[in-house]
Amino acid sequence: MRRRQQRSNRNVLSSRDPLGAGVAYSNSGFQDYGGIISDSLKQTGAAIDKSLQNRLAQEKFEEEKAGLMVEGFMANMSDDMDLTAIPEEDKGIITEFSMNQKQIFADAAEAASTMKAGSPEKIEQIAVMKKANQRLKNVDSQYKTWGGMRQDYVQDFQNKNLSEANNSGTMIQSAGIFTGAQQRSFDEDGNIMFTDPSGNVTRMSDIKQPFEKAWKQGDKINEIMMGLYSDGAELDDATTPYLRNKLDRLIDNSGVEGLQSLAFDKMVGGESFFSAEEKAMLDALDTSDPGSLIEAKKAIKEKLLDRMMDVAGDRATAGYNKKQSAISESKNKDIKDFSSMVISDSPTDVVEYYTDDKGRRTASSVNTKHSLNQKRMSFYNEAALSSNPAFKITNINAKEDVDGNYNPGDASDGVYVTDRSGSTIGGPYYNEEDLTGFLNRQQLQK
Repeated sequence: MRRRQQRSNRNVLSSRDPLGAGVAYSNSGFQDYGGIISDSLKQTGAAIDKSLQNRLAQEKFEEEKAGLMVEGFMANMSDDMDLTAIPEEDKGIITEFSMNQKQIFADAAEAASTMKAGSPEKIEQIAVMKKANQRLKNVDSQYKTWGGMRQDYVQDFQNKNLSEANNSGTMIQSAGIFTGAQQRSFDEDGNIMFTDPSGNVTRMSDIKQPFEKAWKQGDKINEIMMGLYSDGAELDDATTPYLRNKLDRLIDNSGVEGLQSLAFDKMVGGESFFSAEEKAMLDALDTSDPGSLIEAKKAIKEKLLDRMMDVAGDRATAGYNKKQSAISESKNKDIKDFSSMVISDSPTDVVEYYTDDKGRRTASSVNTKHSLNQKRMSFYNEAALSSNPAFKITNINAKEDVDGNYNPGDASDGVYVTDRSGSTIGGPYYNEEDLTGFLNRQQLQK
């Protein structure tokens, strides 16, 4: 029989969830998204007085002791141990109780056999027989129930599936009851009684089984937070109410136990929405008055919603900033960098002379500088076209002689960026750094 089937077949007390909403359980566990949820989840906690701090510290200490007891029980548990079976040490008291009830049944049956049919005396003896038989059935039924609860508890403890929001007293009591540390006995009707070392007695019907973490709802909240981050859009007046309403419904569907788990268990981004010191506010949920319970649940839920929305806003903003950064980075990748377009002004180290066709002797270094200026202007124009197809570079010293020979002039004397009509866009620029800086800025503004 599977674990979930066992739970559905047990007589689980409805008092675990007074509003009737069950806690969803995920066998698959929970995907930890690690670091995605920001530090805004970390709460500083409410201001509490010293006596409350001491009480919380003592309860935590007792919980840890109980946890060690469960770990010790599991360490000594054999691999083939059936947690649902009746413990060997209980078989003696069960046999004794059964023999007493069978004797009561036999005595009543013998007495009834001598009595007149339909007489009050015989009816009374028949009632005694039925009651003895019912007591035997109670013992069997309650051991089956305890065994199923015991198996669930040990498995949940082993899988770290028990909620941190559970009442400390419940956790301490459960450790003793489900590990078999508390002494077991029967009342006259065959109901199991558990007695702790201090003499406190708990009936089977009064056991409060620890509830589980609301993994299913925790997964859904993580999906919501991740979606906000991935969308890359900040929350606004239109999206905020819709998101709050969605989270509100999710909390309501998780029931009272799920509400507590969502508040205190570290299921969303590895952090809890409430601090450990705020656990005292859950005491208000421990009431049998429906009106008080509804008010307490509402107060906790509204505070939880506020903190969820704070985290949601943080995630949306972080996603928006990341998206904008990616857009800017992508845009910058398309921008050509002209800053490396630097040409040395140094002429060639070897000066050669030649005689032109008119007999004039000319130094080759002059031609070298002329060539460097032509190369520099060519690069400038290439950069200008890349920045904007309508740009070109004009040198204030450029000139053309009567024979049509173009002299670009010395670019270091200053160049202008103009459009095709000759209107000046920028300049004059006297070095590559200033010119290329201007061209880069023009790209960004396109």
